[in-house]
Amino acid sequence: MTRDADRWTDPADSTVLLAAEAAVLEGRLGVLRAAIAEVDSRIHAVSEQIRRLPAAGDPEAPPADEGSATGLVPSRARRP
Repeated sequence: MTRDADRWTDPADSTVLLAAEAAVLEGRLGVLRAAIAEVDSRIHAVSEQIRRLPAAGDPEAPPADEGSATGLVPSRARRP
């Protein structure tokens, strides 16, 4: 440790420093929340586009069941 690390700091200085760091962190948190909201919106948009795709191999198939969490429909074809 250096001699500076051994010195006690003024509580007022510490308070100002911590308040400044908190403000920076709150700003970063706001940026991250906005980015997460944008990604969430894009995920929902892509999910909706996927849900509206016809079933594979059947261009006349209706959109996937809205009750499905994945938006996927079971295949009508039987596997051997």
